Amino acid sequence: MTVMFDPLDPEQLADPFPTYRALRTEDPVQRIPVGGGTWVVSRYEDVKNLVRSGDGLMQPPGFTTPTEFAGGPAERIYKGLMVLNDAPVHTRLRKLAEKAMTRGAVERLRADVDAVVEECVDTMLERGEADAITDLAFAVPLRVICGMLGIPEADRTQMLEWTPDFFRIFLPSANDAEGIAACHHACQNFIDYLSEQIEFRRRTPGDDIFSALVRAEDEGDRLNRDELVATVLSLLTGGFDTTMGMISAGVFGLARQPEQLERLSADPAGVAKSAVDEFLRWESPVGVTYRHYRHDIEVAGTTIPAGEPIWLLLLSANHDEAQFDDPDGFDVVRPKNRHVAFGGAHHYCIGNQLARLEGEVVFREIGKRIGSIEVTGDAPRRPNFQFRSFLTLPVKVSPAA
Repeated sequence: MTVMFDPLDPEQLADPFPTYRALRTEDPVQRIPVGGGTWVVSRYEDVKNLVRSGDGLMQPPGFTTPTEFAGGPAERIYKGLMVLNDAPVHTRLRKLAEKAMTRGAVERLRADVDAVVEECVDTMLERGEADAITDLAFAVPLRVICGMLGIPEADRTQMLEWTPDFFRIFLPSANDAEGIAACHHACQNFIDYLSEQIEFRRRTPGDDIFSALVRAEDEGDRLNRDELVATVLSLLTGGFDTTMGMISAGVFGLARQPEQLERLSADPAGVAKSAVDEFLRWESPVGVTYRHYRHDIEVAGTTIPAGEPIWLLLLSANHDEAQFDDPDGFDVVRPKNRHVAFGGAHHYCIGNQLARLEGEVVFREIGKRIGSIEVTGDAPRRPNFQFRSFLTLPVKVSPAA
């Protein structure tokens, strides 16, 4: 009997890999009853082709807002999120946001990232133990992106509390009523907080990216309030949460396979870059993206009618045996690692260069300074198949010899 993909199944959330393996083998283009009928694509080649296609839409033609969000705070955010829009709105919003994420702008942050990472690793080694989430994987990207945006340090821990429920906005059909209510609540918290920050910057503008967006005009078209809130929210949460997933996956993997830490330690500066790509492939912090098409398309011999939602399982694609040797293991020097963790086409991850820089510095420092990592307790995962991360990751660390 063919396995049916179920985004709400606790067993599949805890360990999706057996289901994904079965889908790739037996039913690579599966239709599930979620949202009135959704297609699930699981093989690497199919996912790669669709995610890189310029024809794919984030929303079906004529669509406005999911009925689950109608009339609530999540609707306001949903309409203004760059990643959930298509041209011309997506083009305008991305053009503004990209100014903050150019290669030059990111490279100018290297000294700041170095300092933050060194401080975090210092603290971990002084204590000898840590929660690799709050003390490293969360701390580094949050401090960097909040510094870029000018978010006060005292306010930053709220972001970690609100973000998991905010992320429910991306797949409303994969949530129950309680999850939808939690999403509305998180969105309202972000709206209230960021609106206060907007007014502060209008009175007292700074030289941070947030202030620049408040002042921004794109060909005479100033961002409206909801677009501004949503754009800052995209940069903020996208700037730390998915990077947190990648870093925590790397720490967990290095603890489980100490021979990989030895490989990293043998050449920290040389191996760190390939290690980042491997952790992105192995864990895929964004586990799924989605598309719609104006016309019928054929995928692996199956016809998907125009307008029907398609979930592209990035995590499954990145574990496809047809593309990767030993896909469920990881190799910090894996050659030809053509993963699809950053998506593609118009929606290629806008923060990919920042994520790579942060990951590179983190794993370079781990390779240079940490001799062993041991997971010392339970490491529960966030119950969300789209945005994968650990909730806590208690570890014991010892310095390199």
